[in-house]
Amino acid sequence: REKMTSKSKPRGAALVAAAALLSAPNGCHALSASSPRRSFIRNSGAKVATLASVASSCLNPPASASAAPPLPLQTASSSSPMRVEEVGGGFDLLSPPSSALQAADVFYPASMANTQWRVQRAVTSVEGDLGQAAIAWKSLGGGDERAFTSKLTEAYSTRFVVAPDGMKGADYEYEGKSVRSALLDRSFDVGNRVGGGTTVTWDPTSAPNTLTYKRGGGSDEVELVVVQRKIEPPSESGFGSNELYRIKSSAGGAFSALNVSRAARVRRRWRRGFDESTGKRIVDGLEITTTFRVLDGIAGTEMPTSTTKSRIRMVEM
Repeated sequence: REKMTSKSKPRGAALVAAAALLSAPNGCHALSASSPRRSFIRNSGAKVATLASVASSCLNPPASASAAPPLPLQTASSSSPMRVEEVGGGFDLLSPPSSALQAADVFYPASMANTQWRVQRAVTSVEGDLGQAAIAWKSLGGGDERAFTSKLTEAYSTRFVVAPDGMKGADYEYEGKSVRSALLDRSFDVGNRVGGGTTVTWDPTSAPNTLTYKRGGGSDEVELVVVQRKIEPPSESGFGSNELYRIKSSAGGAFSALNVSRAARVRRRWRRGFDESTGKRIVDGLEITTTFRVLDGIAGTEMPTSTTKSRIRMVEM
């Protein structure tokens, strides 16, 4: 027993020394070839030297396994605030690409220019977040809230104007002749739908994609900006549009002094016909409005929060 104990003492002491060396500050550097401590361990036996070699390789991984450099952080000298971008399926509402607007406006048949129509529209279904759906419905021009909550029929008048000169894509061929498309007079449409002395600003020549309005007796302004658009030109089978709106309005409640940006996509599909009893022209439409969550100006367009469907009928006056 004494012989076994006497042989194990040097190795035990060497193991204790190696463990202390590895746990000490800068322990990895202490295992360098020039270190006297490493010489001590090497002289204590082959097994201890092997332990030191393994520990050194673990504490000093190869260059290929080194950690990636940290992401750069914004500094006080940055010229613009950091924003969350490149969200999967997201759309940048604050800096939309110019290619997102595939048409200068929504084009209607040329025969509708300089005409007035009586509009009847009714909400047929609402799915998802009712609060988000209601805010979008009202912000986009909804008048009497009972038309949304109780699905009463809205009734108001609207009109169409000739597209301005030089508007890209407004001219098209019809029966061998070049004709100019009609545009919905968005100012007239929103003003009559909201009602109650609403003031509306919209210029189809200089800023056809931006409309602002204030409801009568209110100080809160609503700004509607089309940031993305696709259209289906008029044809015998009908026509339609797909527009993504950035809605800037009051946050409401205790934060009514603050403005927030919301996102809503409005898709419309129209078919033309005639009223059998009066012979007047009619245009029947289906409207689908979807809302999305917005984070730092990025709309999550892959995951709608609500969907509102409405039926629309326009009868020429």
